[in-house]
Amino acid sequence: MVKLDNVTEGVLDVINDNKFSQTGAFNLRENGTSICHGDSEHIKIKKKTDKPGIDIYIDGKTDGEAVYIPVVLSKSGMTDLVYNDFYVEDGADVRIVAGCGIHNSGCNDGIHTFHVGKNANVRYEEKHYGEGNGTGARVLNPVTNIFVGENSVFTLDTAQIKGVDSTVRETNVELGKDAKLYVTERLMTDGDQKAES
Repeated sequence: MVKLDNVTEGVLDVINDNKFSQTGAFNLRENGTSICHGDSEHIKIKKKTDKPGIDIYIDGKTDGEAVYIPVVLSKSGMTDLVYNDFYVEDGADVRIVAGCGIHNSGCNDGIHTFHVGKNANVRYEEKHYGEGNGTGARVLNPVTNIFVGENSVFTLDTAQIKGVDSTVRETNVELGKDAKLYVTERLMTDGDQKAES
């Protein structure tokens, strides 16, 4: 088990609702590097070899399991570009909990792509959050690509909590026959902050 500093633990408590622990299937990315990860019986996480990011393989026997993949930027002025691909087999029922927290200033451009098989149920939860006293901007520009197979259900539940100075969110969806998509998106801004979806 990797010892986390107070800043990282505090950000994780916000973006993962105090539920992140180094058990089951998880991957924690901090300041551009994966610092700890674990697999479960039905969910395997592999580091990409050609670019930054991970591949998450969710087998068809997954039933109500959650996988946590948070990102924390605590070094000021850092830019982190990451590619995460999810491969969900036919019949899987899974909850994916993501999120990015920036302490002080920095930029995260996360590109998440979901390949969902038939008769699956996927819930993807993502929270974005900024904090700290730095004068630099906290920027989050996520891209989400979702390919949903026949008769599957995909629920996208995203929230920008506070502290993000600028965000442009791009979501692309392709639905198979009789597939369903449910979307809840909440973008909170304050002062001169800007959000575009």
